[in-house]
Parts: sequence; structure tokens; C-alpha cells
Amino acid sequence: MKVIGKDIGTVLNPLFEKVRGRLEIEAERELRIEGGAAGTFSNVRWQQDVTIIQLHNGVPTHALPHVLGIALEHVRQRLDRYPTVQRAEGVDVSDGPMLRGALRELVLAPAADHALEKLNLDVEWEAEQRHQALKNLLRDADPEWNDPEQSAFAFAALLYARAAIEHPLWESLAAMFQETLPEASKLGSEIESVVRENGWASPGACLQSLLAARELTGLNDIAAILDRRTSVIL
Repeated sequence: MKVIGKDIGTVLNPLFEKVRGRLEIEAERELRIEGGAAGTFSNVRWQQDVTIIQLHNGVPTHALPHVLGIALEHVRQRLDRYPTVQRAEGVDVSDGPMLRGALRELVLAPAADHALEKLNLDVEWEAEQRHQALKNLLRDADPEWNDPEQSAFAFAALLYARAAIEHPLWESLAAMFQETLPEASKLGSEIESVVRENGWASPGACLQSLLAARELTGLNDIAAILDRRTSVIL
């Protein structure tokens, strides 16, 4: 299989064909993969007749199977009616998109990783990139990141919870996070606990995890949660 000019082997062929087939039948859409993702390893864009997976051109070949696999799983999640986070009604805040993205990825990223576990894909490069990014963020963190009255506080707590759940190098970073942002780390630990308790292995589990994490972070006025199984917005 060749994507963005790089041969990544055949490990993802079955998943790719399954997702592409389901998209064509269930959503009447074409699946397209292209480069050009910016600020993230991958991005999924849903358009009228096509679903586009954008990959960052800088991802090395050995890391591409996992990056693409995560994107394919996010497409599958939508087909399987996993919940999602969207803008709430009313006036949005400037940090709204960032906070909603952090809440969504807190649950749906581990769900995607869980589905890929059996493929034993190489995650070392991604882990190193995320590790360095978190270290840089903590090194440059403003006081508002540890102030419960600021929106950056909720973002920091969500980052803590996701890293504690998903980051393979978390043990070497936890102490730095807790020392730099002690209050945000406390909330992050609470969020981690409720997400682990509810899980992420099914649409229902993801919904409960998202609701619990939103409640702890007080993001009800910023983040609405759509249950795609019922089309109910919570």
C-alpha cells in the first residue's frame, strides 16, 4: 500500500478495504488519502461526496501505518455511530475549538488505539514527538494553566488525563507535569479515573466517558455531545 508517496507495506490493507467499502455502501462516499495535514499527524475531513484523510508529509514511513490506522479508525467510529463533541448553542469562547478537540481526543483517541492493538504497529516515533511536545508545553506553561478560573486550566487537565491513559512514556513525564501544574494535575487524575472506569471500547462507553469528563471540567456550556445512535445532543 502506497500513501503520500511512501510504501507502508500491507499491514493496513484489510482495514483500509473494510473502511472504504463501508463508506461507499453506507455513506455513498469515496475515501481519499492525501498529504497536507498541518499541526497534527492526521486529519479527517468529511465532505459531501468524499471523506479525505490528510496525513502530515513529515511523518516517516515506519510511523505512517499507525498514523493512518488511527485516522481509519476515526472514520470507522463515525460509521459505527460513536459519539462526538461539537459546539454548544450560544456564544462560543475563543478557546472553544481547542477545548472540544481535547475532550474528544481524550476518549476517541484511546478507542482508536484499542482497536489497532492487535496489529502491533510502530508507535515509537509518535510517542517521542508527543513526549517532546508535552515537555515543551510544560516548560513554557503560563500561570493560567494552573488557575481553575481560566479555560487553559481545563485544557491542561484534559492533556494530563489523555497522556496518563495513552502516552507510553508517561511515567517519565508525570512528575514534571505534577510539579509544574499541581492543581491541573489533580483534576487530570480525576478525569483519568472516570474515563478508565467508563472505558472506550464501545459507543456507549465512549459516551459515558465523554459526559463524565465534561462534567468534571465544567465544559457543558462550551461542548455539546452528540449521541449518533439516537441523534440526541447532550
